[in-house]
Amino acid sequence: MFLKTSKHPQDYLTEQSFWTGLVAGAVAGLAVGLLVAPRSGKHTRKKLADSISEHTQPIQREWGKAQAQAGDAIDRIKTNINHVADKIQDEVDVYADKAEETLSPLADKTKSGFDKLRDTIKLG
Repeated sequence: MFLKTSKHPQDYLTEQSFWTGLVAGAVAGLAVGLLVAPRSGKHTRKKLADSISEHTQPIQREWGKAQAQAGDAIDRIKTNINHVADKIQDEVDVYADKAEETLSPLADKTKSGFDKLRDTIKLG
């Protein structure tokens, strides 16, 4: 046969050369990493934490400013709402007084009319 049959990918996983290459590559990578690493893990973690802290401080300051501005805006809104509510209550009181002024004489006339009607019925 002139055509060479190719292996399936799973066939390579069973060969010793694959596993040897995998282990050799892992050991070589670990060795290079240890030789090239500029600092210890503890020092690297501290440097990373300091860098994160340094970058988050401006964000925290801006967040504090935004919270203060939001609190001020809420206070102004509450003041305006209370002012509007007071104006509305004053208007309602004015209309209630006008209604009482208008309806009170009418109520008196109606009561007087019922009293006369009752007296007429008693006499009759």
